[in-house]
Amino acid sequence: MKILAIGTSGKNCTIAISEDKKVIKEININIGLTHSETLLPNIEKILQETSLTLNDIDAYAVSVGPGSFTGIRIGVATIKGLCLGVNKPVIAVPSLLGMAYNKKDFDGYIVTCIDAKNDNVYAAIYKNENETIKQIGNYIVDNITVLNEEISNLNGSYVIIEDKDTVEYASLIAEAAFDLYSAGQITDGIHVSPLYLKKSQAERELEEKNDNN
Repeated sequence: MKILAIGTSGKNCTIAISEDKKVIKEININIGLTHSETLLPNIEKILQETSLTLNDIDAYAVSVGPGSFTGIRIGVATIKGLCLGVNKPVIAVPSLLGMAYNKKDFDGYIVTCIDAKNDNVYAAIYKNENETIKQIGNYIVDNITVLNEEISNLNGSYVIIEDKDTVEYASLIAEAAFDLYSAGQITDGIHVSPLYLKKSQAERELEEKNDNN
């Protein structure tokens, strides 16, 4: 199964094509341009370089967040556009899960976290179970002290992956997508949506303004 995977939830704009779990080609761009400027041209480029067309793609994968609100919207909107008129499945890959695949062979807990500003984090805890990364518990959207408490309660070894130390790679998104697809966790171009976990600053400011009126 050929998967076209994209990631735009961080500073890195990343695109990959894989067949099952083997990466055919990957492009990573971080040259100061916006994802809206780089994503579509590089999707076209990776298809040309692999001698593939969109009709050759069996499924689409996209990192749906948490992360940059603008970047996530661009990625999801792009997948929706590519899926117009084609009946192909879409796999929504949480950014924190994609990060966990950096340490997919680690025999212990994999803690991934993204800076949510003001000492707050988006975080999740995963574990490799039967060669598949499984989430343990719920997402953590709170002060970093809450995450530290969760980590201190873990019974066993762990590794921490922070977004400041790693970038998003579409090859890992594609690998996570293959496992999600195998588990039947798929959607389509109409229903795929961002995973924000909390409201954007603009939404919070609008609500506060409305409450004060």
